[in-house]
Amino acid sequence: MLELSLVVCTFSKKGRSMLHLKECALAGIISVTASGSLAADFTVERAIQFASSPEEAWNVVGDFCDVDDWHPLVNSCTLKVIDGSLHRILVLADGAEFVEKRIAVEPGLSYTYKTVSSPLPLEKYTATVSITMGAKSTVTWSGRFSSQDPEMEKAVAEFYETGLTEIEARLKN
Repeated sequence: MLELSLVVCTFSKKGRSMLHLKECALAGIISVTASGSLAADFTVERAIQFASSPEEAWNVVGDFCDVDDWHPLVNSCTLKVIDGSLHRILVLADGAEFVEKRIAVEPGLSYTYKTVSSPLPLEKYTATVSITMGAKSTVTWSGRFSSQDPEMEKAVAEFYETGLTEIEARLKN
């Protein structure tokens, strides 16, 4: 958590130069940076290509709460409507619980969600799982978030990779 310290500088009309004003401003900046680190913004994107049709891939990926069917780290998913919006409650293999709100959906193509609560040190986490057609079809999982812990970028990437590897294995069968 970032802690801010208040730096108060008082000036009279006489006897204070711009140099003193700059020193006071610098003291305030040093105080802020010394008392805590600011969260960094991260973007993580992982994708797999496959020869199956987008419909076949969507049958594996499924809807918003089907992640527990294919992601090996997700034990269960429960849907709940909270304040008129669809939420999923994920319980991971280690018992960690995440509450995520669906914020957009294109049936059969994509869904976007944001984290409402999580045991991880993430802020403003928003992600999309999508399927696109091309020479080969692609399943993409991308997310954006802020964190003071730089290891979160690696953790999110590994979570995406684990899920996509399972989707790829199921599409090959």
